[in-house]
Amino acid sequence: MSKTLKVGIIAAIIVYACGLLYTYYDNIKFEERVAFYDIDKNGLIDNEEITKNSVATVKQMAKRKTTKQAFIMLIPVSLIFGLFTGGASYLFRKIKYINDNEIDYRKRQ
Repeated sequence: MSKTLKVGIIAAIIVYACGLLYTYYDNIKFEERVAFYDIDKNGLIDNEEITKNSVATVKQMAKRKTTKQAFIMLIPVSLIFGLFTGGASYLFRKIKYINDNEIDYRKRQ
């Protein structure tokens, strides 16, 4: 396997893993915030628990992406980063090869 392909695969795996870790810990923090407003611990923020902050949290809960969705949503993102990194690695190797094997056409005196 070429070095360029290895660099691209490693970059894609790193981006995917970092994205999954971020969503995992972000979901844990959000669940703690929801639990803070859920005073009676029934899993819902209902009548007595409604405040401005709890309403904002409930609205955000409807828009949030979960870790289960992140498994699928991060695949294209990580592949794009992997392709970009692999392409950059390929171009840098070509530039180095050209610089190392450059023919000097200037006349020597």
